[in-house]
Amino acid sequence: MYIIQMVERSDELIVDNIWLKSHLDDLDLVVIDGRGAVAYGSGHIKNALPLSLDDVISISENGANLVLEGAAAENPFGKLGIDESKKVVVYGENFDPSAARIAWTLLYNGHNNTSLLGIAFSFIRRGGTLPIVRDLPKPVVTNFISRPNDSLRADERMIKEKLNDDATVIIDSRTPLEHTQARIPGSLLHNWENGIGDDGKMIKSGEDLLNEFNAFGIAKDKEIICYCHSGTRASHKYFQFKHAGFKNVRCYDGSIIDWAQRRNPIR
Repeated sequence: MYIIQMVERSDELIVDNIWLKSHLDDLDLVVIDGRGAVAYGSGHIKNALPLSLDDVISISENGANLVLEGAAAENPFGKLGIDESKKVVVYGENFDPSAARIAWTLLYNGHNNTSLLGIAFSFIRRGGTLPIVRDLPKPVVTNFISRPNDSLRADERMIKEKLNDDATVIIDSRTPLEHTQARIPGSLLHNWENGIGDDGKMIKSGEDLLNEFNAFGIAKDKEIICYCHSGTRASHKYFQFKHAGFKNVRCYDGSIIDWAQRRNPIR
């Protein structure tokens, strides 16, 4: 009799390499490599499947990068074997927020059982903590159903409504130089790189992040809306706030490209 080993369910947004190693051969686990095809081809975690940033965005008429949803999301995720029965872990590099954007896209489309791997691939490879291979697994295509969760996403209309709302903090996840050059009025700069951990960690501890946000005067009872240039770094910032225990966090989909192209005020 063949027994399927089931994944131990967890609500954690971040999982470590020890957890992944113990579940790597589970049949209801899908591991996604978010580094791109070239990097994937030079070696990847055993059983991982490739999915690049370009695979999870669409380009609007005004040039903004928008999240895939509906049938546009169901096709690529279904081809990877993702459905309601699967736990998904996405990994990448700590200097690249693409893995966070991929994971956020899955969460937005209603796949709540999605996590980021907490350690960068290059550190895993260097330390030999997980098996690295070059073969391409063949997933069984499934029926992924997109159920967009609008509580994770903000758009231009919402930003306009929240500009003068004391209960909302709009976070610019870009660099200080970008913030100085052009920003949404009233937004607070908190570079996404501030949330990267040491020693290959994709993200700082929740406690460290909470202390840092508190030092910036950002209270946990605030609604947080993150933006950047296109939405990728904002997705990483989304994970930072959620990891720190914030409940009401959104990404401005399209970010400052969308804001500027709609001829909204920029400071």
